[in-house]
Amino acid sequence: MKYKVVIYCLIALLFFGCLSTSKYVLDNDAKNKIEKLLSIHKEYAFIDLYEKSIVQEEKKFKIQNGDSLFDITSMELYQEFCLIVDFYSKDHPTYENIKYDKLIHKWLQKEYPPYISMDNPNIKTTMTFRRAFDFYNSKDLNEYIDSLRVLFYAKYRNNELKSLECSEARFKIWDNERRDLESRNLLNSSNSRLSPPE
Repeated sequence: MKYKVVIYCLIALLFFGCLSTSKYVLDNDAKNKIEKLLSIHKEYAFIDLYEKSIVQEEKKFKIQNGDSLFDITSMELYQEFCLIVDFYSKDHPTYENIKYDKLIHKWLQKEYPPYISMDNPNIKTTMTFRRAFDFYNSKDLNEYIDSLRVLFYAKYRNNELKSLECSEARFKIWDNERRDLESRNLLNSSNSRLSPPE
Protein backbone atom coordinates (compact mmCIF):
# COMPACT_ATOMS: atom_id res chain seq x y z
CA MET A 1 0.00 0.00 0.00
CA LYS A 2 2.74 2.46 0.96
CA TYR A 3 4.52 1.49 -2.23
CA LYS A 4 1.53 2.56 -4.39
CA VAL A 5 1.20 5.90 -2.55
CA VAL A 6 4.88 6.67 -3.09
CA ILE A 7 4.59 5.85 -6.81
CA TYR A 8 1.46 8.01 -7.19
CA CYS A 9 3.23 10.88 -5.42
CA LEU A 10 6.27 10.56 -7.68
CA ILE A 11 4.08 10.47 -10.81
CA ALA A 12 2.15 13.54 -9.61
CA LEU A 13 5.39 15.41 -8.86
CA LEU A 14 6.80 14.48 -12.26
CA PHE A 15 3.57 15.55 -14.01
CA PHE A 16 3.37 18.91 -12.25
CA GLY A 17 7.11 19.43 -12.69
CA CYS A 18 6.78 18.94 -16.44
CA LEU A 19 3.86 21.35 -16.60
CA SER A 20 5.71 24.05 -14.69
CA THR A 21 8.89 23.82 -16.79
CA SER A 22 7.24 23.72 -20.21
CA LYS A 23 7.83 26.88 -22.19
CA TYR A 24 6.27 28.31 -25.28
CA VAL A 25 8.75 27.93 -28.13
CA LEU A 26 8.78 30.59 -30.84
CA ASP A 27 9.43 29.68 -34.43
CA ASN A 28 12.39 31.34 -36.17
CA ASP A 29 10.22 33.74 -38.16
CA ALA A 30 8.63 35.11 -34.98
CA LYS A 31 11.99 35.38 -33.26
CA ASN A 32 13.40 37.31 -36.23
CA LYS A 33 10.46 39.70 -36.25
CA ILE A 34 10.71 40.33 -32.52
CA GLU A 35 14.47 40.84 -32.71
CA LYS A 36 13.98 43.30 -35.58
CA LEU A 37 11.39 45.18 -33.53
CA LEU A 38 13.73 45.26 -30.54
CA SER A 39 16.56 46.56 -32.71
CA ILE A 40 14.29 49.35 -33.95
CA HIS A 41 13.54 50.29 -30.34
CA LYS A 42 17.25 50.31 -29.57
CA GLU A 43 17.97 52.48 -32.62
CA TYR A 44 15.20 54.90 -31.69
CA ALA A 45 16.51 55.21 -28.14
CA PHE A 46 19.96 56.09 -29.47
CA ILE A 47 18.60 58.67 -31.91
CA ASP A 48 16.28 60.21 -29.34
CA LEU A 49 19.05 60.51 -26.78
CA TYR A 50 21.43 62.01 -29.33
CA GLU A 51 18.91 64.59 -30.55
CA LYS A 52 17.93 65.57 -27.02
CA SER A 53 21.60 65.80 -26.08
CA ILE A 54 22.16 68.27 -28.91
CA VAL A 55 19.21 70.40 -27.73
CA GLN A 56 20.55 70.23 -24.18
CA GLU A 57 24.02 71.29 -25.31
CA GLU A 58 22.58 74.15 -27.37
CA LYS A 59 20.76 75.43 -24.28
CA LYS A 60 23.80 74.88 -22.07
CA PHE A 61 26.11 76.83 -24.38
CA LYS A 62 23.38 79.35 -25.34
CA ILE A 63 23.85 78.63 -29.03
CA GLN A 64 22.13 81.27 -31.15
CA ASN A 65 20.94 80.84 -34.71
CA GLY A 66 23.94 80.99 -36.98
CA ASP A 67 26.35 79.75 -34.32
CA SER A 68 27.69 76.23 -34.51
CA LEU A 69 27.88 73.47 -31.98
CA PHE A 70 30.43 70.81 -32.89
CA ASP A 71 30.19 67.27 -31.59
CA ILE A 72 33.78 66.06 -31.31
CA THR A 73 33.06 62.47 -30.27
CA SER A 74 34.56 60.91 -33.38
CA MET A 75 37.57 63.24 -33.24
CA GLU A 76 38.25 62.26 -29.65
CA LEU A 77 37.89 58.56 -30.44
CA TYR A 78 40.28 59.01 -33.34
CA GLN A 79 42.91 60.77 -31.23
CA GLU A 80 42.38 59.26 -27.79
CA PHE A 81 42.62 55.68 -28.99
CA CYS A 82 45.27 56.20 -31.70
CA LEU A 83 43.04 54.56 -34.29
CA ILE A 84 45.45 55.10 -37.17
CA VAL A 85 48.77 54.18 -35.58
CA ASP A 86 48.63 50.53 -36.70
CA PHE A 87 48.28 51.35 -40.39
CA TYR A 88 51.90 52.52 -40.67
CA SER A 89 54.46 49.86 -41.53
CA LYS A 90 57.56 49.27 -43.65
CA ASP A 91 55.31 48.06 -46.47
CA HIS A 92 52.84 50.93 -46.03
CA PRO A 93 54.79 54.06 -44.94
CA THR A 94 51.70 56.22 -44.39
CA TYR A 95 48.90 56.42 -41.85
CA GLU A 96 46.34 56.68 -44.65
CA ASN A 97 43.74 53.92 -44.67
CA ILE A 98 42.53 53.82 -48.25
CA LYS A 99 40.16 50.89 -47.67
CA TYR A 100 38.37 52.81 -44.92
CA ASP A 101 38.20 56.01 -46.98
CA LYS A 102 36.63 54.10 -49.89
CA LEU A 103 34.12 52.48 -47.55
CA ILE A 104 33.03 55.83 -46.10
CA HIS A 105 32.87 57.41 -49.56
CA LYS A 106 30.68 54.54 -50.80
CA TRP A 107 28.20 55.05 -47.98
CA LEU A 108 28.18 58.83 -48.32
CA GLN A 109 27.09 58.37 -51.94
CA LYS A 110 24.01 56.35 -50.94
CA GLU A 111 20.77 58.31 -51.21
CA TYR A 112 18.62 58.41 -48.10
CA PRO A 113 15.60 60.58 -48.93
CA PRO A 114 13.15 61.27 -46.07
CA TYR A 115 10.00 59.15 -46.12
CA ILE A 116 7.70 61.93 -44.94
CA SER A 117 7.31 65.51 -46.06
CA MET A 118 7.11 68.52 -43.79
CA ASP A 119 4.22 70.99 -43.79
CA ASN A 120 6.73 73.83 -43.81
CA PRO A 121 8.81 73.75 -47.03
CA ASN A 122 11.57 75.75 -45.30
CA ILE A 123 12.35 72.86 -42.96
CA LYS A 124 15.19 70.77 -44.33
CA THR A 125 15.02 67.11 -43.39
CA THR A 126 17.66 64.39 -43.51
CA MET A 127 17.99 60.69 -42.81
CA THR A 128 21.52 60.95 -41.41
CA PHE A 129 20.83 58.69 -38.45
CA ARG A 130 19.20 56.02 -40.65
CA ARG A 131 22.22 55.95 -42.94
CA ALA A 132 24.55 55.66 -39.95
CA PHE A 133 22.56 52.75 -38.50
CA ASP A 134 22.36 50.97 -41.83
CA PHE A 135 26.11 51.42 -42.17
CA TYR A 136 26.69 50.18 -38.62
CA ASN A 137 24.77 46.99 -39.37
CA SER A 138 26.10 46.57 -42.92
CA LYS A 139 28.01 43.68 -44.44
CA ASP A 140 30.50 46.28 -45.74
CA LEU A 141 31.40 47.43 -42.24
CA ASN A 142 31.51 43.89 -40.87
CA GLU A 143 33.92 42.86 -43.64
CA TYR A 144 36.09 45.90 -42.94
CA ILE A 145 36.16 45.09 -39.21
CA ASP A 146 37.03 41.46 -40.04
CA SER A 147 39.98 42.68 -42.12
CA LEU A 148 41.13 44.80 -39.18
CA ARG A 149 40.74 41.80 -36.89
CA VAL A 150 43.17 39.80 -39.07
CA LEU A 151 45.65 42.71 -39.15
CA PHE A 152 45.41 43.37 -35.41
CA TYR A 153 45.77 39.71 -34.41
CA ALA A 154 48.90 39.42 -36.56
CA LYS A 155 50.34 42.63 -35.08
CA TYR A 156 49.46 41.50 -31.56
CA ARG A 157 51.26 38.16 -32.06
CA ASN A 158 54.36 40.15 -33.10
CA ASN A 159 53.99 42.67 -30.22
CA GLU A 160 53.38 45.45 -32.76
CA LEU A 161 49.78 46.45 -31.96
CA LYS A 162 50.47 50.07 -31.05
CA SER A 163 46.82 51.18 -30.80
CA LEU A 164 46.29 48.68 -27.97
CA GLU A 165 49.23 50.15 -26.06
CA CYS A 166 47.91 53.64 -26.74
CA SER A 167 44.38 52.85 -25.54
CA GLU A 168 45.67 51.17 -22.38
CA ALA A 169 47.77 54.26 -21.64
CA ARG A 170 44.72 56.44 -22.30
CA PHE A 171 42.64 54.41 -19.83
CA LYS A 172 45.30 54.93 -17.16
CA ILE A 173 45.23 58.68 -17.79
CA TRP A 174 41.43 58.70 -17.57
CA ASP A 175 41.52 56.76 -14.31
CA ASN A 176 43.97 59.27 -12.84
CA GLU A 177 41.86 62.20 -14.08
CA ARG A 178 38.70 60.60 -12.66
CA ARG A 179 40.32 60.01 -9.26
CA ASP A 180 41.64 63.59 -9.25
CA LEU A 181 38.20 64.96 -10.12
CA GLU A 182 36.52 62.81 -7.47
CA SER A 183 38.96 64.00 -4.81
CA ARG A 184 38.41 67.65 -5.84
CA ASN A 185 34.64 67.13 -5.76
CA LEU A 186 34.88 65.62 -2.29
CA LEU A 187 37.04 68.52 -1.16
CA ASN A 188 34.64 71.07 -2.68
CA SER A 189 31.59 69.41 -1.15
CA SER A 190 33.21 69.31 2.31
CA ASN A 191 34.28 72.97 1.95
CA SER A 192 30.78 74.01 0.88
CA ARG A 193 29.34 72.40 4.00
CA LEU A 194 31.80 74.33 6.15
CA SER A 195 31.32 77.71 4.49
CA PRO A 196 28.40 79.92 5.57
CA PRO A 197 25.56 80.44 3.11
CA GLU A 198 25.67 83.64 1.09
